[in-house]
Amino acid sequence: MPQRRTSVAVQVELPEDVLRDVDVSELGVELRRLWAIEQVRTHRLGVGKGAEIAGLPRAAFMQLLGAHGVSVIDYPVEDFREELRALGTR
Repeated sequence: MPQRRTSVAVQVELPEDVLRDVDVSELGVELRRLWAIEQVRTHRLGVGKGAEIAGLPRAAFMQLLGAHGVSVIDYPVEDFREELRALGTR
């Protein structure tokens, strides 16, 4: 049986004066995407789940992550060096 998805609505209050030039109908989408980016940045979500929450295809979400300075590949430099050393000894 497929898992049933539920969602929770969150209300955010912002001062009117900062919303003068903002398309309020798109604000929820933007906030949701920014939240997903932050969750991936802090390793609370993976890229796939972040893309799903952001409502974007995985490739588009990966581009969005890059635009916000969030690395899509999370591979420690020392692990990479270790693998290079191991390859060099073959």
